[in-house]
Amino acid sequence: MTGSLDLYVRVCHGDPLAMAGLVSLIGEEPGFQVQAENEPGEGMADVVVADHACALNLLASASAVDQPGVAGGFRMPRVIVLTRRDKEGEVMRAIASGAHGYVRQDADPAELMDAIRHVARGGSLYLCKGTKALIRHGKPCVGFTAREEDVLRYLVKGDCNKGIARELDISANTVKAHVARICEKLHVGSRAQVAAKATQRGLVRV
Repeated sequence: MTGSLDLYVRVCHGDPLAMAGLVSLIGEEPGFQVQAENEPGEGMADVVVADHACALNLLASASAVDQPGVAGGFRMPRVIVLTRRDKEGEVMRAIASGAHGYVRQDADPAELMDAIRHVARGGSLYLCKGTKALIRHGKPCVGFTAREEDVLRYLVKGDCNKGIARELDISANTVKAHVARICEKLHVGSRAQVAAKATQRGLVRV
């Protein structure tokens, strides 16, 4: 953070109207200085508030740097995801990518301000009330291997084992084994239940 009492917030959002609204809203908060992502800025933001796609792109760029948290000699900001996306898989992907906060777009504005202050102070992961309930009431996203994710994606599309095997260039028996492990991890007993639960929980990348 900077030496002054002000918090410097940058907003990155794919919808220009939403970005303008966020800049206006956050700018009204005492002690906050805010800029839109496309405006020239001086120095580094303490916190970036971004939609889901912008946040993942920013975090992916940061993770590509050899020294974590450093890019071209200055500190990467702490990122809060502000989004309508509220499926478990989407939340967990953002957290796994390094997001410092996750706030649903229908949250109370005061909760967003609390999140910004919390994250700027270096606090632990901030989850808004709605997201906390989501994670608490549903089992957190279990870890799929890269190959299981591939199989799951085709399975949700309705492909049979032989079709999946052709697409992935593996044997049908191997696909069958992956499907069995996916069923076990999702605590379901059929391919149809896998497709339904994976879609409901947002576990398949789109």
